[in-house]
Amino acid sequence: MTIPPATNASPAQVSAELHGRPLRRGDTLYYSGDLSPSLYQLETGLLRAVRLTAQGRNLTVRHIYPGDVFGEEALHGLQRTHQVIALTEATVRPIHLQHLNPDELLLITRSLASQLQRIMTDGVHIQDGELRERIARYLLNLSSSSLGGRHAGGQAFVRATHELIAEGTGATRESVSKLIGEMRDDGLLSPAYRCITLTAESELKRIAGL
Repeated sequence: MTIPPATNASPAQVSAELHGRPLRRGDTLYYSGDLSPSLYQLETGLLRAVRLTAQGRNLTVRHIYPGDVFGEEALHGLQRTHQVIALTEATVRPIHLQHLNPDELLLITRSLASQLQRIMTDGVHIQDGELRERIARYLLNLSSSSLGGRHAGGQAFVRATHELIAEGTGATRESVSKLIGEMRDDGLLSPAYRCITLTAESELKRIAGL
């Protein structure tokens, strides 16, 4: 789904909406508490929405994939409720509500509904199972995103740090590092700097319950 650029926008605004706004890996698009003048649509890359817990830890509450519309606080005139960070190089395009027609609003509604269903499924990563199971499920999920891929030999990999995995599974970095080490010793993973190879993908799927 692609939302067309605003028909009544200024030339500069139309240009931005046609070409998108580039983000580098690690860039923050907006912070919790920021104003929300527009929705966004992710064109390329992978983003994550992060919320600070009462214990002072960052928790990944949502991944944003190409085609997703996000920043739904704009629909209610609310401040941003979380921080959105680029996990890879990415391109986003603003969507200004005042220029949308009913068909475009329906497309946005469908995108948000689809993401809600995905969030409900992804919530299993954080809430269900032992940490080993959650890590296996999370890495398998990321391996098919912009953070992942396959080596020349066919093995899947994920470009992820222990901190990112901890924030995505509701765990501490220390406990994730310990489990990653154990899973390496068991021949399930082959960790390297910012890259984890899934050396026993079928067994990881079994552990993850997939």
